[in-house]
Amino acid sequence: MGADAAGIRAAVEATVNAGTTYFEMWLESEPAAMMRSRSRGICDFTHRRAVAHTVTELPRDVPDVFQITDGGVVYSQEADDQWHVLDMGGWGSASLMAVLGWLYGVVEVRTAESRDHAVTMSAQRAVEAGPAPLRDELRTAFHQAGHLDAVATGRVRTDAADRVTECRLELPPGRGGLFGSYDIRSRITLTLSDFGGPANIRPPDAGPAQPIGEIVERILRRSEEGE
Repeated sequence: MGADAAGIRAAVEATVNAGTTYFEMWLESEPAAMMRSRSRGICDFTHRRAVAHTVTELPRDVPDVFQITDGGVVYSQEADDQWHVLDMGGWGSASLMAVLGWLYGVVEVRTAESRDHAVTMSAQRAVEAGPAPLRDELRTAFHQAGHLDAVATGRVRTDAADRVTECRLELPPGRGGLFGSYDIRSRITLTLSDFGGPANIRPPDAGPAQPIGEIVERILRRSEEGE
C-alpha cells in the first residue's frame, strides 16, 4: 500500500469490500481511571449489521452488554433483561465506521514499517473525502461525539491485501456534541481479522427505536434537575 492519504483511504475501502470481519475494540479514557471497555464481535459491512459483546471495566458498576446493530439502530441487552433500542442516526454512528471513518480524513502519513503507518486525521476532511453515500452519516457521527472540527492522531497497520488489520486512534476532547463539551481524551484500539467469514446477524423484534438525541436530552435534563 502506498504510504499516503489515498492509500489509507483505499485500505478502508478494501476492508469494507471484504464484506465481513471479526473485530476486537478497546476504549480507554484519558485520564485512564475514568472509563475502560472492550468489545468483541462480527461486523457485516455488506448488510450494515453487527453483533458484539461489550465488557466495561470502568466504571465498575456497568453490566456487560450484548448488542446487535442494524443500520443506524442499536439493540442492547443486559443479562436477562429486555432489549433497549436506540436510533443512532446512521450506520456511520452505530458501527465500526465511527472508528474507521476517521481514516478517510488522513492528512499526513509517516511510515515506520512497510505496513505500519502513523497518521494525522481531520474529521472535516473525512466528511469531504469519504464515500458519497457515507458523508452525511460521518458528519452525524463526528457531530454527536463533538469532533466535527477535530484533528486526531493514530496508527494504522494493514495486511498483504491492503486491508486495515489494526488502528489506534488518539481522540481529543469533544466540543459541542450530544453531551456538550468535555475535557476527556480517549484512545480507541481496533483489530480486525477473519475477513469474509460467515455472518448471519438478525435484529430482534424489539419495538420502535428511540432517537439518541432525545435520550441524551432527557438524561441531561434529569441531571440538571438533580434526579
